[in-house]
Amino acid sequence: MLPTHRHVETHHGVEIWQRQPGFEFTPVMLGKIASFVALTPDKRYTVFAFMYSMLAGLNGADIREDRLLAEALQVIETTIDQAPIGKRQELTFEYRDAAWVEVSAPRWWIHTS
Repeated sequence: MLPTHRHVETHHGVEIWQRQPGFEFTPVMLGKIASFVALTPDKRYTVFAFMYSMLAGLNGADIREDRLLAEALQVIETTIDQAPIGKRQELTFEYRDAAWVEVSAPRWWIHTS
Protein backbone atom coordinates (compact mmCIF):
# COMPACT_ATOMS: atom_id res chain seq x y z
CA MET A 1 0.00 0.00 0.00
CA LEU A 2 1.01 3.63 -0.34
CA PRO A 3 3.22 5.01 2.47
CA THR A 4 0.71 7.85 2.96
CA HIS A 5 -1.98 5.40 4.12
CA ARG A 6 -2.55 3.41 7.30
CA HIS A 7 -4.52 0.19 7.64
CA VAL A 8 -7.78 0.91 9.49
CA GLU A 9 -9.47 -2.48 9.40
CA THR A 10 -10.27 -5.55 7.31
CA HIS A 11 -13.96 -6.05 6.52
CA HIS A 12 -15.02 -9.37 4.93
CA GLY A 13 -11.49 -9.86 3.61
CA VAL A 14 -11.25 -6.32 2.17
CA GLU A 15 -8.46 -4.19 3.64
CA ILE A 16 -9.45 -0.58 4.29
CA TRP A 17 -6.64 1.99 4.22
CA GLN A 18 -7.04 5.63 5.24
CA ARG A 19 -4.92 8.44 3.83
CA GLN A 20 -3.18 10.25 6.66
CA PRO A 21 -3.86 12.41 8.56
CA GLY A 22 -7.61 12.08 7.88
CA PHE A 23 -9.51 15.15 6.77
CA GLU A 24 -7.27 17.57 4.91
CA PHE A 25 -7.92 21.21 4.14
CA THR A 26 -8.12 22.06 0.46
CA PRO A 27 -7.06 25.67 -0.15
CA VAL A 28 -9.31 26.24 -3.17
CA MET A 29 -12.51 25.66 -1.19
CA LEU A 30 -13.90 25.86 2.31
CA GLY A 31 -14.04 22.12 2.69
CA LYS A 32 -11.99 19.21 3.99
CA ILE A 33 -11.54 15.85 2.29
CA ALA A 34 -10.67 12.40 3.63
CA SER A 35 -9.98 9.43 1.40
CA PHE A 36 -9.71 5.68 1.78
CA VAL A 37 -8.70 2.76 -0.42
CA ALA A 38 -10.54 -0.56 -0.07
CA LEU A 39 -8.30 -3.33 -1.41
CA THR A 40 -9.23 -6.96 -2.09
CA PRO A 41 -6.72 -9.85 -1.81
CA ASP A 42 -6.57 -10.01 -5.64
CA LYS A 43 -5.68 -6.27 -5.78
CA ARG A 44 -9.02 -4.87 -6.99
CA TYR A 45 -9.68 -1.58 -5.29
CA THR A 46 -12.23 1.14 -4.77
CA VAL A 47 -11.31 4.64 -3.66
CA PHE A 48 -13.74 6.35 -1.28
CA ALA A 49 -13.58 10.14 -0.82
CA PHE A 50 -15.56 12.13 1.75
CA MET A 51 -15.92 15.92 1.83
CA TYR A 52 -17.56 18.19 4.35
CA SER A 53 -18.02 21.93 4.11
CA MET A 54 -16.25 23.87 6.83
CA LEU A 55 -19.27 26.19 6.78
CA ALA A 56 -21.55 23.39 8.07
CA GLY A 57 -20.54 24.27 11.61
CA LEU A 58 -22.04 27.73 11.15
CA ASN A 59 -25.42 26.02 10.71
CA GLY A 60 -25.02 24.05 13.92
CA ALA A 61 -23.77 20.78 12.39
CA ASP A 62 -21.70 18.56 14.70
CA ILE A 63 -18.34 18.62 12.92
CA ARG A 64 -16.16 16.37 15.04
CA GLU A 65 -13.77 14.80 12.58
CA ASP A 66 -13.25 11.61 14.60
CA ARG A 67 -17.02 10.99 14.44
CA LEU A 68 -17.18 11.86 10.74
CA LEU A 69 -14.33 9.43 9.98
CA ALA A 70 -16.08 6.67 11.95
CA GLU A 71 -19.29 7.31 10.02
CA ALA A 72 -17.35 7.29 6.73
CA LEU A 73 -15.91 3.91 7.69
CA GLN A 74 -19.47 2.63 8.28
CA VAL A 75 -20.40 3.81 4.76
CA ILE A 76 -17.45 1.87 3.35
CA GLU A 77 -18.43 -1.27 5.28
CA THR A 78 -22.04 -1.02 4.05
CA THR A 79 -20.83 -0.57 0.48
CA ILE A 80 -18.62 -3.66 0.78
CA ASP A 81 -21.59 -5.61 2.18
CA GLN A 82 -23.83 -4.61 -0.74
CA ALA A 83 -21.57 -5.14 -3.75
CA PRO A 84 -18.13 -6.44 -4.62
CA ILE A 85 -15.25 -4.00 -4.66
CA GLY A 86 -14.67 -2.81 -8.21
CA LYS A 87 -11.52 -2.47 -10.19
CA ARG A 88 -10.30 1.13 -10.07
CA GLN A 89 -13.67 2.44 -8.94
CA GLU A 90 -14.02 5.80 -7.17
CA LEU A 91 -16.99 6.70 -4.96
CA THR A 92 -17.48 10.20 -3.57
CA PHE A 93 -19.63 11.42 -0.69
CA GLU A 94 -20.60 14.79 0.78
CA TYR A 95 -21.79 15.46 4.30
CA ARG A 96 -25.35 16.81 4.03
CA ASP A 97 -28.09 17.00 6.66
CA ALA A 98 -26.06 14.96 9.17
CA ALA A 99 -25.33 12.07 6.78
CA TRP A 100 -22.88 11.02 4.09
CA VAL A 101 -24.61 11.25 0.70
CA GLU A 102 -23.09 9.71 -2.42
CA VAL A 103 -22.51 12.25 -5.19
CA SER A 104 -21.44 11.80 -8.80
CA ALA A 105 -18.50 13.66 -10.32
CA PRO A 106 -18.24 16.42 -7.70
CA ARG A 107 -16.15 19.45 -8.63
CA TRP A 108 -13.92 18.92 -5.59
CA TRP A 109 -12.67 15.46 -6.68
CA ILE A 110 -10.26 14.77 -9.53
CA HIS A 111 -10.69 11.25 -10.85
CA THR A 112 -7.34 9.50 -10.40
CA SER A 113 -7.58 5.95 -11.74
